[in-house]
Formats: sequence, C-alpha cells, structure tokens
Amino acid sequence: MKYYPVIGGFEMLLDITWTRKAKTLTPALMDEVDRRVRRLYPYFPEMKRKLTIGLTRSYDGLAHQTDDGTVKLMLDVRGARNGDYKAPTYWTIAHELMHLAQFNTKNVPSGERACDLFALARLPPKYIDDCPSYLVVPGSIRKRWNRDYASLAHDLARKAIRKRGAGVRNYISWWESEFKKHAE
Repeated sequence: MKYYPVIGGFEMLLDITWTRKAKTLTPALMDEVDRRVRRLYPYFPEMKRKLTIGLTRSYDGLAHQTDDGTVKLMLDVRGARNGDYKAPTYWTIAHELMHLAQFNTKNVPSGERACDLFALARLPPKYIDDCPSYLVVPGSIRKRWNRDYASLAHDLARKAIRKRGAGVRNYISWWESEFKKHAE
C-alpha cells in the first residue's frame, strides 16, 4: 500500500512491506496496523520512506535501521484467548517510530527516556493512548491513563524540549517532576 501525507507542501511516500511472519496476520489486523503506522508517519519526517513491518514476541516493539538504511519495525500483536488479536497501541508504534527518527537526526538525543519525551511532544494527545514506557510516571496514573493525562504529558513535553533548547540539562527529570505534581 502507498500513502501520501502532505508535509510542508511535499507529498511523502511511505512504502510498507511485511515480513513473511507478519503476513500471517488476519487481513483486518494487517489493515489496522498499516493504518496506525500511516497515521503516525507524518509526525516523524526524519524516517526513511521504506519500512518493513514484522512481529516480535519479546517486546512490545523494536525498531532498527541498518547501516545501508534498511528499516524494520517489529511489533507485538497480542493474541487473546478467544483467538482474536489486538493491534499495538498508537503509543507503542509512535515510540518505535521515534527511535527511527533518532537514527536520522542529531536534533533528538538517543535513549529511551528522550525517545518517550520527544514522541510525547510531537504527537497530538489523541494518539497518546497509553502511558509513556520509560519516563517515570506514578503507578496509579499508569493504571488509569486517559486523554487528560495525555494532554498534560504532551504540553509538559513541549515545555521540556523548549527548556532543553535553552540549555537546561535536566529537562527529562523536570518533565517527570512536573507531570507528577500536576497529575496527582
């Protein structure tokens, strides 16, 4: 499938291929994962345009890019006892796409916590459908994550990145402290 999101007046082509194992998913589930990746792709313009999607059972998601630019996004598509499957959250996909963006720019620092923070800042809250994976968030909030927390997380992440741009080195710790203070 091809998709042409418009960013800055330019159409960007996203070319998705699937691993042999990923092709065993139901067509409806493949369509849903494809739709989610394509909805999020415009928020990560540093990414390569060719993407292979595969499955992993070890992690919620993994992303890697080889030296030759080959990009692979591995996702855990969860099976349920009744035989149905559940697509990964938008948040899981976005976190992994942020890693792919990290590989291609010097403007985003490496590391899991930075990945979470920069993804929070880029995404509209409607796509932050799960709690950040690596930032410190109180356990009680993790269990009841909702759109209000997503909006707060997004707003604070944007402020934290501005602080980083102004030379503040502990911007991630600042986000964690502010989120806890305002969310509880």
